[in-house]
Amino acid sequence: KSRELLQIYVLIVACTGFRPGEANNVKVRDVHPFKDEKGRSNYRFVVRGKTGERDAIVRSVAVKRLDKYLTKRRMESPAGLLFAMPDGSPISTLIDQLDAALKEAGVQRSTFGEKYSIYSLRHFYAVNALRNGVGVFEVARNMGTSVEIIQEYYGKQATAAVFATRLGD
Repeated sequence: KSRELLQIYVLIVACTGFRPGEANNVKVRDVHPFKDEKGRSNYRFVVRGKTGERDAIVRSVAVKRLDKYLTKRRMESPAGLLFAMPDGSPISTLIDQLDAALKEAGVQRSTFGEKYSIYSLRHFYAVNALRNGVGVFEVARNMGTSVEIIQEYYGKQATAAVFATRLGD
């Protein structure tokens, strides 16, 4: 049960750029379905965090798994937390479970020797969004931070080839 929770938590945080505290406070009723401009089903999260309230959109790759999980959570606890421990209580930490999963996969540290944490998923989101051509403004807005922070901390991670391709279009 906690492994399933870790899997969906990692997927959603890695596909939204949530801060861990934001993810831990999202309620089932804060998740709203919508259709994007391509006609794909997706979800909008109402997130309350460090910078106030904002909408955050999950990457479409996570929608199927989120659909399944959300259906289950709506039946179990329609007014409860989206991510909750098996007894319904708030998540205090998933770091032990994450550490165990990373150890099992043999990827406990980054190529720079830094130990991965839940917060690493936020970094993963930002870097991948930028590499996939999402604009800095959109990434910053989805993550509830400033364009300056995105440029300072994550901009150097987006490869020159990506920018060259976009500039050449």
